[in-house]
Amino acid sequence: MPNLGDLPAALFSPSKVVYISYVILTGLKVLPAPSICGFVMISIIFWLAEVGHNDYLRIWLNKKAN
Repeated sequence: MPNLGDLPAALFSPSKVVYISYVILTGLKVLPAPSICGFVMISIIFWLAEVGHNDYLRIWLNKKAN
C-alpha cells in the first residue's frame, strides 16, 4: 500500500511546479509566448528534468540520507 505522506511529493515535484508555473505565466501573457517549436522544446526539457529528478536524483539523495 502506498504511503500517503509521499503523495504530495509525487504529485508536485520541483520540475512539475516550475512547468505548471511556466504554462500559467505564458497563458496570462506575463511571459512572452514562444513558438510551437519553442514550447515543445521547453516541454521536453522540463520532461527530462522530471525524469532525472524522479528516477535518479531522488533515489541518489535517499541513499545518501541513509
